[in-house]
Amino acid sequence: MLRNDVLAWIDYAKRDMELVEREMSYERNPRLRPYEIILHHCHQCAEKMLKAYIIDSGGTPGYTHDLNKLRKMSVVYDNGFNGKRITDYCVYLDAFWNVKYPDFTVSLDASHTTRGIKSAKRIYDFVSVRLGIEKEFYK
Repeated sequence: MLRNDVLAWIDYAKRDMELVEREMSYERNPRLRPYEIILHHCHQCAEKMLKAYIIDSGGTPGYTHDLNKLRKMSVVYDNGFNGKRITDYCVYLDAFWNVKYPDFTVSLDASHTTRGIKSAKRIYDFVSVRLGIEKEFYK
């Protein structure tokens, strides 16, 4: 049974992905989608899931937004976090940690968003398995 604080992190991560899916479902010109907001919430989802895992394992994630750092902290508890795919997902999303700020200068498009969503969902499911809860996205 997961503790309430861990469940709260998971719930907030899930809410980030619900917001992403809602933004992607709006019938509008794809060029008008708020890619920066979508990618921000993808990053947030992954960050919250990694922090949930660290907390559940008895660690303290601290106040970092660095997914790769959080992934490396998780390796202490489960060597599976050293895998190439989970590393690639974290590294990809880390490129967008500051997308929420107006001085972010990378031009974003649908391909960034598609890959960002996939990365966030894969991290969510990867961590879910390790927490002993059901996968949400890729069953």
